[in-house]
Amino acid sequence: MTGQAVGQREDAVVLEYDYQQEEMTEAVRLMLRKRGRAGFLYHPAFLVCVGLLGVVQLVVGVTRENTAGFGFGLLFIVWSLLLPRVPRITARQLLRANQHHGLMRVTVAEEDVRVVSVHMETRMAWANFGSYAETSRCFVLRSPDRIGACAMVFAKRGARTPEDVDRLRSLLDRRLPRV
Repeated sequence: MTGQAVGQREDAVVLEYDYQQEEMTEAVRLMLRKRGRAGFLYHPAFLVCVGLLGVVQLVVGVTRENTAGFGFGLLFIVWSLLLPRVPRITARQLLRANQHHGLMRVTVAEEDVRVVSVHMETRMAWANFGSYAETSRCFVLRSPDRIGACAMVFAKRGARTPEDVDRLRSLLDRRLPRV
């Protein structure tokens, strides 16, 4: 952390954590699924349908000796098997990019969000965020653009008590729409 004292307001919620693979994977998975119309591409039901279509296309291609049908069938099967791995791969890259921050202290208050780590200290106004979503391990604050492509991830395990998680949830509900 920096050498400066961090003044904590009574209404603020403080989280202290370092990023973990599971939290980042959940956040990326959530971001991909809640991405407007394109989010259905990552939905498990859609991926099963694409895989089944690939199997049908593969069988038709083999029985009719249609190499294009065989190729498309194989492509659909591989695509439906690889796409669910995208969130974990992306999360691993994000984790590597953010690990140098080490332990992060996030103070969430009515006025703004403050993040302090070994290498940075920043304040962000609520206007930087358009909405938020919650998973079992984290809160994901999304950017205000139409698809909410950028995010800030708050790990729930960083809260001192379960009541702090509830206070954070109510604070986020007051400041941002939940998606």
